[in-house]
Amino acid sequence: MEHDVVVVGAGPAGCMTARRLAELGVDVLLIEKRPEIGVPLRCGEATSVRGIRELGIELNKKFIANETRGVYIYSPNGTKVEMLSETPNGYVLERRIFDKFLGIYAAKAGAEVRVQTQAVGLLKSNGSVGGIKLRHLGEEYEVECRCVVGADGIESKVGRWAGLDVQTSEMVSNAQFEIAGAFLENQKVLEFHFGSRIAPRGYAWVFPKGNDVANVGLGVRDSSASALEYLKRFVSSRKNLQGNVIGIVAGAVPVQGPVEKSVENGVLLVGDAARQVDPLTGGGIYNAMRCGTIAAEVLREAAQKNDFSEKTLLEYDRRWRAAIGKVLLTSLKIKGILEKMSDEYLDAVARAMQAYKFKNIDIKDVGTIISRLPPD
Repeated sequence: MEHDVVVVGAGPAGCMTARRLAELGVDVLLIEKRPEIGVPLRCGEATSVRGIRELGIELNKKFIANETRGVYIYSPNGTKVEMLSETPNGYVLERRIFDKFLGIYAAKAGAEVRVQTQAVGLLKSNGSVGGIKLRHLGEEYEVECRCVVGADGIESKVGRWAGLDVQTSEMVSNAQFEIAGAFLENQKVLEFHFGSRIAPRGYAWVFPKGNDVANVGLGVRDSSASALEYLKRFVSSRKNLQGNVIGIVAGAVPVQGPVEKSVENGVLLVGDAARQVDPLTGGGIYNAMRCGTIAAEVLREAAQKNDFSEKTLLEYDRRWRAAIGKVLLTSLKIKGILEKMSDEYLDAVARAMQAYKFKNIDIKDVGTIISRLPPD
């Protein structure tokens, strides 16, 4: 079998890469090791309206659980800072359905999609990757291609096989409950809760999905107890969250910033595989899809030149860093500032911020505000 490009992993990064490649006329195979695209879920499911519109994603009510209009930020002692918008500026998605639709969009664009198909190795010749070894239902076979895209998550196997440094040294452990019967103050507002007793070196979130259903989760670093234990404590301490847990997810998010190098001869990494996740918020949906479209455009140019060398693919590395690199480095800086703040200082900051009326502010703007705070 032969294709121009094989994309490994059918999450948002892989699906968007495959879709855009197909739209640009590149012969692409998209594989997913699981039997179904979109499961299992490991995500808070929140993203921005601006990002979805920018990327031209066709909206479907099936994968939009709720539209949101801003955030409440709670300091350790419960001081609330309101940052609201007059118009919807966020979505809480049904990621299982959203990812499935991204896969459908890729297939309709002309990408070949195979599920329950696992990458087991790369085919190399003369210092370059020229194909991939796959396994489907116990049968192994080889596919020749001119480039392999690793969209296979943190510590990417594709990246490791290609000799790229994808080892992750800083991780946040996350746990999340989907709760039915979560009676929130405002079903249209995201909540973020900070404090060393709530989520050491992290934060807790409450993302309303509508109809008294919410994703309630948190992430912790270097803690004595697990994220799940902290989550149980957080939920049990709030009467409005005493509903039925209808879903549990857990996982880890890299927070050390992007990989130093995301390409090699015949190989390119995208999404979590390149650590393009925001190290402050842990959000990665928009970044993954944005970088997927950039990857596809560079790969089309490489196909036209019949050159998939590292030198050519470094254009992808340059473009995606120009697009989101500054934001990632700023978030990394802000994360370091927040982690050094005491609970008392966070309370004082929240009280000071209450004096301002934040209107139509994007959650990304909050980072700029925090970065300008004096040290604790």
